Amino acid sequence: MQNLKVRIGLLLLIWSVFFGFYNSEQEIAKKNQYEYPEHLIGAFTGGFGEKTCHSCHFDYDLNWEEGSLEISGLPQELIPGESYSIKIEVIREDMGKAGFQISARDKKGAQSGVFNISDNKRVMLTNQVPDSLQYVQHSFSGTEPVKTGVNNWVIDWIAPKELPDTTYFNISSNAANGDDSAFGDWIYVKEVKATSTGKK
Repeated sequence: MQNLKVRIGLLLLIWSVFFGFYNSEQEIAKKNQYEYPEHLIGAFTGGFGEKTCHSCHFDYDLNWEEGSLEISGLPQELIPGESYSIKIEVIREDMGKAGFQISARDKKGAQSGVFNISDNKRVMLTNQVPDSLQYVQHSFSGTEPVKTGVNNWVIDWIAPKELPDTTYFNISSNAANGDDSAFGDWIYVKEVKATSTGKK
């Protein structure tokens, strides 16, 4: 009887160790399928009625004045077929990590132009968005500040040959404190409008 109890005990121990290891491996694999913090999935640019990062990181008001979100590289008038390098920069004195999301659409919300990010390891396309639209965001490595209090990303955008009258670039950014929680983060939202010159 004693031997039976010992055998059962050993079997239970082996079972628990095996499945504990298995579950740990499953958790690691699950985490590794996401290459961006907090599993950002879906549209959060704030444009065309969309939510922003503020829907989860709500500790502070939008566009907190002690930091900033700057967009450069886009002229007021776009040239059809031209390629532009868009720089997105977020600043916060005690920033631990930072992320962003951007889209480019016409006045009806349809995709305008094409983002080219093929060789850019700091950015990636967002998952679970309409197939007809491109949303570009930070990658996991792209969340690390480039220097103290500053993070930025440079993305190539190619204007369509038939430009809409106005292209709307909607950007949402998170200047996070880096504690992996929804609290203590500053969210910035901006919309940049660029019109067409009509010239090729």
